[in-house]
Amino acid sequence: MDFKYFNILFLSCLLFTVFACSDDELSPEPSYMSVAENIDKSDVRAADIPSLFASKKVRYNAVSTLNWHDAYPYLPQVDFAIAHNGKNLLIHYRVTEKRTVGTIENDLEGVYKESCCEFFCMEKGDNRYYNIESNCLGSILMECGTGRSDREQSTLGNLAQIDRWASLGRKSVGIISSETHWELAMVVPLSAFWCHDYGSFSQKIFFVNVYNCVGSGDDRQYVTWFPIETSNPDFHRPEYFQPIYFE
Repeated sequence: MDFKYFNILFLSCLLFTVFACSDDELSPEPSYMSVAENIDKSDVRAADIPSLFASKKVRYNAVSTLNWHDAYPYLPQVDFAIAHNGKNLLIHYRVTEKRTVGTIENDLEGVYKESCCEFFCMEKGDNRYYNIESNCLGSILMECGTGRSDREQSTLGNLAQIDRWASLGRKSVGIISSETHWELAMVVPLSAFWCHDYGSFSQKIFFVNVYNCVGSGDDRQYVTWFPIETSNPDFHRPEYFQPIYFE
């Protein structure tokens, strides 16, 4: 090959590499999933989230990982979608399961023992994470800390600012021993994350995992979005959270 043409080819490849790296610096890393769409709507009610997400074609994600299949083999149909409008986190869960438990009507009680969806998250670079656990009635248990044994519980006043909509209603439905479909939507404002001052969700990277469970009774189930490599069910494992990008 002519040396002059070789130099031209080499310089072209070098310039391509430089520009490609520059583009990467302006975008989320390839492993980050842009599932948290920025919805330009300032006033969002929880009851409007299902139709809003449908109109905006927000992506839903299956919660379908059976980490402890031998002991808990049942896989319900669960998916969820998340978005934000800068100042509020918007969440919508959809669950179809063979046994639904919903008796707890008050916040800060053991909702994880009932039909429950849980959103765990922490901002990139932090070591404190939030667990937002909600039963099928929209009752919430929320905490913050670095691990299972290091948790600070939210106040009832703090949780009162979280707007919720539950397809089954907010009153006890008892135990439904037949296949049931239920949905839950929530609007979680920035101020509900009381241990931090995030300022905005926009253009932030959070590490998260999402769970579904019925934590007691004969038909217990434990399902996760991202895999957890432990011998027994344990959702308080931030080392298995995965990054997502808030647009």
